Amino acid sequence: MNLKNKKITVIGLGKSGFAAAKFLKGQGARVRVTEGAETKAVLESADFLTSLDIPVETGRHTAGFMRGSDLIVTSPGVSKKSSPLQFAMKRKLPVISEIELASYFCPGLIVAVTGSNGKTTAIRLIDRALREARRKSVLCGNVGASFLDALPSIDKKSVVVVELSSFQLEDSPTFRPRIAVVLNISPNHLDRHGSMEKYIMAKEKIFANQQASDFLILNFDDPLVRAMAKKVRSKVVFFSKHRIAEGFFVEDGKVVNKKGKSEKTVLDCSRAKLKGSHNLENILAALAVASILKVPRDKIQNTVYSFETLEHRIEHAGTVGGVHFINDSKSTTVESAKAAILSVDAPMVLIAGGRNKGTTFESLEPLLEKKVKCVVLYGEARAQIAGAWKTYKRVHPVKDFCDAVRLAYRLSDPGDSILLSPMCASFDQFSCFEERGTVFKQISASLGRSSKQDPAVGIS
Repeated sequence: MNLKNKKITVIGLGKSGFAAAKFLKGQGARVRVTEGAETKAVLESADFLTSLDIPVETGRHTAGFMRGSDLIVTSPGVSKKSSPLQFAMKRKLPVISEIELASYFCPGLIVAVTGSNGKTTAIRLIDRALREARRKSVLCGNVGASFLDALPSIDKKSVVVVELSSFQLEDSPTFRPRIAVVLNISPNHLDRHGSMEKYIMAKEKIFANQQASDFLILNFDDPLVRAMAKKVRSKVVFFSKHRIAEGFFVEDGKVVNKKGKSEKTVLDCSRAKLKGSHNLENILAALAVASILKVPRDKIQNTVYSFETLEHRIEHAGTVGGVHFINDSKSTTVESAKAAILSVDAPMVLIAGGRNKGTTFESLEPLLEKKVKCVVLYGEARAQIAGAWKTYKRVHPVKDFCDAVRLAYRLSDPGDSILLSPMCASFDQFSCFEERGTVFKQISASLGRSSKQDPAVGIS
């Protein structure tokens, strides 16, 4: 694709927007960047781009700045209702994501993974298996470098493992991965997409351009994902936690790969360090990808048997006064919270809340009755979450996250677990889920130096 002298506007100056601006400049495009915020990080990025003779406007989006554009490259966090995207829509300008742009110039084989939960664990398993087999693997997308920043390290022998959100996929009209994976679908980002139907449509773009020579790996146990098999041209490979007619499944504690009349045992689930039903799905999906890429079985086994929990994903965060702290700050959906609760055996106090992404919370109530002593709710969504539960009333709402953690500790007993699994975005009080998880761990460490008899935090 020849971008020389093309007038291209980049919307947003986060990781993907910054990468897009630099790349487009290198391709000879007449690039400019518009960003509505004026944070310290934004201004530093803007100063750098300005030094490259890239015009940047911050703190606003103006029509005059965008006028004359041939193409719009948008960042994943930019709302469809935002003024620059409305400008593009009215003028029928093509809008693409950084992922779409990078795919035009990618010489490697692309493995793309999406789903409402578990994406990061799955792609890291795939990446580790490839590296075990001494294959060149490049991890990018929502994890590590942006796809565009990773391009210089990608060649024809590379396997590019990309984690993709619905935001990135909805603006990727021609994106075609050689192997696509859909892990699961549950209500998520409905504040952005408006309905489950539109959210699913965005996810389905991961395979929309695949051909008969490509592969699509689907979770047979998820009805919404299983139904996607009827819409594809590519070869479908299913995985399941139960025996299925063909694909990767679990039987008697072993993972089996069944293809036609042939059945091969791949590994022993009991030897995997990753625990929980949700992680079993991640393992099965990674095994399917590794098998297609002809990773030797012993390398796959080495990967699964040695792979441990990632930070902020059902991560053991220490023990204070006999109380176990579990950091699942990555959880931003009800389904991910369910998986976290089911993975914890001890009596628990759940901490949840933050900024709602259009999710409803009623479906969690039966599990709370069975497994959770009480719930401490914090942040913008605390009243909405509490109001969704009709019978479960062991709820303690507080405004501030730090107060929520301290209150959870006061409400716990030795032998209990305090599980942070928020079900919501972090942006009401934090810049990202990583910051939220880090603060959780810092507070839990400080509690070891204090007493449960400290004055109670305020309830709100």
